[in-house]
Amino acid sequence: MAEQAIDMRSFFSNFRHHRTAVAVAVLLGAGAGAGLVFAMPPQYSSQSLVLLPPVQAADSGGQPTGRNSATEVKVASSDAVLGPAGAKMTPRMSTRDVKKTVEISAPTNDVIQVEAYAGTAAQAEMLARSIAESEVEYLTKSSSSQTAAEVKALSERHSALQDSLTTVNAEIEKAKARQQGEGLNSADSIALAQLTAQQADLVLKIDDVKSKERGEDTGPGAAIIQSASPARRPGLVPRLALSVGIGVLLALAVLGVLLGAMRSRDRRMRMRDEIADAIGGAVVASLRSQPQRSAAGWVSMLADYAPSSVDVLALRQMLRQLAPDETVDRARQVEVGEHRIVHPTSITVISLAGDERALAVGPQIASFAASVGIRTRLVAGRSHESAAALFAACTPQRAGEEVRPNLLLDTRSKRDKADFTVVIAVVDRDDPDLSHVQRSAVTVLAVASGAATAEELARAAVVADESGRLVSGIVVADPDESDRTTGRMLQHERAQQVALPSRLTGVRPPKSSDGKITGLGGGAS
Repeated sequence: MAEQAIDMRSFFSNFRHHRTAVAVAVLLGAGAGAGLVFAMPPQYSSQSLVLLPPVQAADSGGQPTGRNSATEVKVASSDAVLGPAGAKMTPRMSTRDVKKTVEISAPTNDVIQVEAYAGTAAQAEMLARSIAESEVEYLTKSSSSQTAAEVKALSERHSALQDSLTTVNAEIEKAKARQQGEGLNSADSIALAQLTAQQADLVLKIDDVKSKERGEDTGPGAAIIQSASPARRPGLVPRLALSVGIGVLLALAVLGVLLGAMRSRDRRMRMRDEIADAIGGAVVASLRSQPQRSAAGWVSMLADYAPSSVDVLALRQMLRQLAPDETVDRARQVEVGEHRIVHPTSITVISLAGDERALAVGPQIASFAASVGIRTRLVAGRSHESAAALFAACTPQRAGEEVRPNLLLDTRSKRDKADFTVVIAVVDRDDPDLSHVQRSAVTVLAVASGAATAEELARAAVVADESGRLVSGIVVADPDESDRTTGRMLQHERAQQVALPSRLTGVRPPKSSDGKITGLGGGAS
């Protein structure tokens, strides 16, 4: 059997077939998520805000230039800012360590936000505060910095002004000396007044140059508008819930991929059409099985089995379909049981060793037949170690024992007279043998979905055919929930069927010559 393609339907059906693996994956994912939370507890975070200095007019029109927030974030994240901030920490932190524990962003073009993380609240607050201070210091230094040429020019201007002031002061002193000795005329008074005004102007110019040399003419600078906020960390319960949820989802995703890969190489059949094609026979019924693990469990199931309405209909149709024509004609005239059910005189149900769900098909058929008034005998025809509990249940403690009205259990074929005999045969998958199984009117193969390969099922059918038993049909136990096939038609019969139309989306419908939209039959729709 070729590898099966994985689709979403089969992907989710894998979880239904491997509930134990799903439960283990959920527990492992939840445990890993919870362990991660406790092994790596959340860090404290503290936030600080820095207001950037006003933008200076720089374009040709004299309009303020725009600020690039991404550039400001790059500057705040640079070594020039984070390095001094790490040096202020106790213990000292390297620039690389600081970069790993901070997030710098720009909520607006004029504000830089610093988010610092640390293992303790005090450490987080100290780091946020240090970075904010370092950012302000860097911006202040940058805005007041001057080139060497500018510093030299200011120094030369300062010296020139100072020399001029010295000369003016000397002239003023001479004028004052003449005033005290000889007295000043009107011309000298005017000159003295001019010298005094020139002195005042030089003093102002010298003060302006000194201010420029000190960098005091840059205007308002950067400022911390929010120092380190109180450090906080996420609550344990929300973080635990989030981590556990993510762990479970990741575990299920990994499990889904693994199961999908395994299923794509799995040769066991799950679809009813595949099972029917394996032996070239139709599926006559699909039932929900009730397998048991002990002899007492089998006896209890046989005594109390009450199939659902769907299974009742499937069992009635199966028995009617398997009944020979002469039996059907006779049953139409003679009432058989309370419900006029048509059935063959005997049936052999063959199942493969280890297929516990298919093993329950024979007992369920017998119990159902007895429940509708047909005197039925359940015979254990061929045993296997995997079916030891069922064959132990079929051995009555005394002759003629009935586990329920009209149902007899026996290991021999002709001990009591019955209207309907169900023979159970469990054969080995690799070496099936039916030599010691009594013959019946009809023979069916019982197989559970996903329990056998085409090779194993065909091998059992070949042995049945060699022993003179024609396999009349297949009973599928617990069909896959995603199976939309029936198995009632063989492959060559399905090929002759007209394919149903598929719904297409995004395709423009065809139009007739008059522009009307046409349907499948060519008429307007």
